[in-house]
Amino acid sequence: MAQPTSHNRRRDKPILSCTFCRERKLRCDRQSPCRGCARRGKPGECIYTCSEEERKNTIDYRPHARGQQARQRIARLENLVTEMRDMMQSSHHASDGMASSNETPNDPGPPLAPAIVDDMGKLSLTENHAVYTGSSHWVTILEDVSSCSICPWRVPLSEEFSKSTTSLESTPADAGLTRGSPATRISLLNSAPCLPREQILAMIPARKVVDRHISHFFNTFDLAPFILHRNKFLAEYATFWANPSVVPIMWVGLLFSMMSMSALLQQQDIGALGLSTVEPHDMLETYRTLTIHCLLAGDYLRPSRYTVETLTLHFAVDQHVNLDTCISSWILIEVVIRIALRVGLHRDPSHWPEIRPVQAELRRRLWMSLYQMDFFTSTQIGLPRIIKDSQCDTRPPAHLFDHDISFENEEIPPEQPLTESSPLLYVIERNAIIKVAAEIYDATEAGPPSSATIATLGAKLDRAVDAIPAWLKHKPLETSLAENPVTILHQMTLDILIHKAVYLLHRRSFVKGSAADESTGSTELCINAALAILEHQRRMSEETEPGGLMFLIRWKVATSLNHEFLQATTMLCFALTRFHEGQVGSCHRRSEILETLNVARGLWEKIADRSTEARRAAKAITAVLQQDRDQSAAATSRASDGFFEQTLPGVAAPSYFDNFDYAQDMTLDPSIFAVDNDLATFENMDRTGPQYDANLFCPEEQ
Repeated sequence: MAQPTSHNRRRDKPILSCTFCRERKLRCDRQSPCRGCARRGKPGECIYTCSEEERKNTIDYRPHARGQQARQRIARLENLVTEMRDMMQSSHHASDGMASSNETPNDPGPPLAPAIVDDMGKLSLTENHAVYTGSSHWVTILEDVSSCSICPWRVPLSEEFSKSTTSLESTPADAGLTRGSPATRISLLNSAPCLPREQILAMIPARKVVDRHISHFFNTFDLAPFILHRNKFLAEYATFWANPSVVPIMWVGLLFSMMSMSALLQQQDIGALGLSTVEPHDMLETYRTLTIHCLLAGDYLRPSRYTVETLTLHFAVDQHVNLDTCISSWILIEVVIRIALRVGLHRDPSHWPEIRPVQAELRRRLWMSLYQMDFFTSTQIGLPRIIKDSQCDTRPPAHLFDHDISFENEEIPPEQPLTESSPLLYVIERNAIIKVAAEIYDATEAGPPSSATIATLGAKLDRAVDAIPAWLKHKPLETSLAENPVTILHQMTLDILIHKAVYLLHRRSFVKGSAADESTGSTELCINAALAILEHQRRMSEETEPGGLMFLIRWKVATSLNHEFLQATTMLCFALTRFHEGQVGSCHRRSEILETLNVARGLWEKIADRSTEARRAAKAITAVLQQDRDQSAAATSRASDGFFEQTLPGVAAPSYFDNFDYAQDMTLDPSIFAVDNDLATFENMDRTGPQYDANLFCPEEQ
């Protein structure tokens, strides 16, 4: 006889505790890993039989969790009430026209509801997380609805609900980022599983070694104050050595990224002396790999504290390692910037009063650094910038030193004067030029700009140049002998950036090459810009030699600005080929271009063994100069023999530029200087975009 089905059988509850705590009947906090497994130093043994999503969605009957469940139920009820209120308001507005005639002047009517959509968006902040959601996202709209003051009971519920920090972890905008284990996720940075935390910590060198790297980082790397607050980091650094196990893995990644940058700077300094860099290179690769493992272990796609800072330094190291251009740099900076957008760095912190003034300044500094990296990398590759200025309103940071701002003080002191030279002020002033150059790049990349657009952008660039402090404006080197070599380098670099902006603005008219006055003026401006940039290359090369003014800071310029120099080289090669077509000015300008190209060829040949692009540039210049000599000799021969127009029918003179389309945009790409034995260098030109100021970063193959 079949047994009757029991309807009183208790439904099985999911097992929410980890296997270790359940077997030993210990209290488990149901985290990953739980506190018990973390305390005994075996987080790898913290295994659950149900998923994290199931644990999150299961009702928790423990006493300490009931308040959280109550707040969640209250939030759902509030949403229902606000939806009903909106429906009632919609009905009221629909009948408002008919009821208006019956209203008396003393009838105030229903209270007015505030605007539901706030154009600032929503920024959710905790000590360890920051999540920004744009104003068009439904989460932001719900947040605005729940903050309406039409309900008299709204304020106390808001205060009660704000006590729950777990709501930030389960924001719907984060859906899809919580699935999968960060240890096994295939990512852009590395497709291999990351190392366990214990193994990563075991690979940290002795403190004496790390101390030297941190000192070298803060005293050598120009962008250090834009990424980290020195005093705050040093306090956390002391805490780390006191108890490394309690420090978040992302902070460990930040430490390794700083050590990577220090090792890179040391490698460049040693290489400039002609010494072996094998040992520094191995050390750099070790630190760089460990940075990636920490980023993966910390789940960088769900940013926490120091995620953006760690990614920024990792990108900076990757950019510096190789002299040549690589598309992976543009992809990596896109990842970094999109994560920065996720934490709201593109919106000015003044919109959210809960952000402390010191924290607001650090966010502005970090965003400005990313803005410049995006511009340099995008123009280098010739692809669109990631950042859209119309969607950002973060203002530049104040000119303040590290000792001016402190997390112990709530107020920010007045800015330092702009007349006092400092690396901090240099980067801030450079940002003003980059802002205009980025606008020029965006306006000219899609197609030729109109004359009115060129005039407007040119006037804007002139105003930005006029606003540069006197100590930063470029002066002849002979009049700057008593100045700090770093200041001289900053002046030269800023002048190169200004000439780059001029080229970006006039490049399309320059390559068009018509006889119109507008095209002629653009040609002159572009040639002048290229000559000035290559003159800076020559002086920097001279002054970084032993005994030169910049020898002690040679690592700053040993690999810097190569892409700008390559672009200027290309411009002059292009201009030289047009002298024989009668499209470019006087013979005096031609001789000046020939002399400059001869000097540039020697400089490229000096680093040809370390850079494929330098080797191609040297061969390209050789090809162009040889063609110029051939054409000049042919013209002289025809003039002396009196046969100016008596060439053989059907025979064309050889040219290295048969396949070069002058109507296209002439910009620099890694394939611009094809290495061919016949030196027909420009026949396979691929024009994709201008180069960037590599004083900050140089690219590397990922």
